[in-house]
Amino acid sequence: MKKHISVVFIIMLISLFNLWECSGKRQISKNEKLLTHNDSLKIKADSLLRISRPVSGYRFKITGDFDGDHKQDILQERYTDSLYKNETAKYYTSTDTMFEYGDVSFLNRYYKNQSFLEWKEKKLKLAGGQLGFHYVENCGDVNEDGKDEIMLVKQWDDFSSVNTVYFYTFNNGKWDEIYTTPVWEWQFPPTPSGSMIPGLFGNFEYETTEDKDDNAALEEQLKDYKFIIYYPDKSVEFRGRNAIGVFDDDIALQELEKIGDRNYIKKYFKNVVLNDSLYFSPLKNQSIYYKALEGATLLDSTSYLLPLDDGASGVTTRILISHPKSPFKKGLK
Repeated sequence: MKKHISVVFIIMLISLFNLWECSGKRQISKNEKLLTHNDSLKIKADSLLRISRPVSGYRFKITGDFDGDHKQDILQERYTDSLYKNETAKYYTSTDTMFEYGDVSFLNRYYKNQSFLEWKEKKLKLAGGQLGFHYVENCGDVNEDGKDEIMLVKQWDDFSSVNTVYFYTFNNGKWDEIYTTPVWEWQFPPTPSGSMIPGLFGNFEYETTEDKDDNAALEEQLKDYKFIIYYPDKSVEFRGRNAIGVFDDDIALQELEKIGDRNYIKKYFKNVVLNDSLYFSPLKNQSIYYKALEGATLLDSTSYLLPLDDGASGVTTRILISHPKSPFKKGLK
């Protein structure tokens, strides 16, 4: 009898526990389903679209003889849907509330928008960043292969103003990367219609404009800008972040700290004066010259000639494109 009562008591306790556990939970019917992660993303995307209006943004169009057939070729920036077909918006403008840069990033990634520079005749696509291209330029025949090369800066949807310039040449039916150099995005003009607002330490916002006069002025400014400057001695010059690379080499940095920047420059660089300005060329590759700070002279022992150990410093680089060791000749036979 006692055994029977204990069993009944245990069963009652289990029942009471189950009732208590379920009392705080709503029962899900067979016709209902839990929201998935993809459902949540779609809800967010739909809500953002309801409070915004799409802005197409700028598309670069570059012409030149990129295949060496002495005919004009056209490279057209495209920013399309995930199927590479229809042009879509890069940016969004708010209709009734603040539309954040992160929201633009979310929508472009959610819809898997495609960014590329298209050479329609060759059926070639050169990928861009998540927001297209920050800048594109026909930089002429920098490797002396009889064809024009292009340089471009991809527009990422990150929170940094640090970026990279990529140089490409058309070779054996495809685009080959031949050179890169670090830059800041604020070196380049803004694009019409919509553009990032790069600061010294990062990108935190963007701005759009539909004013025709403003956009015309922005486009004219963009066309007038040149990253590459040509000189009669078959050299090109450009300015960007420090590309010397000493700050990335622990052994070089230790030696630099031990003997000082002036002695290090004397040991590893050859000095030369071009256009009345002082330059230094690495002994290992004398096709490259780095411009000294304005006013620096070899006679002035106190002058800081090159920002060797500072990756954030600005440096002007000059490259002799006819020199056999020119970095632009990478991959050429």
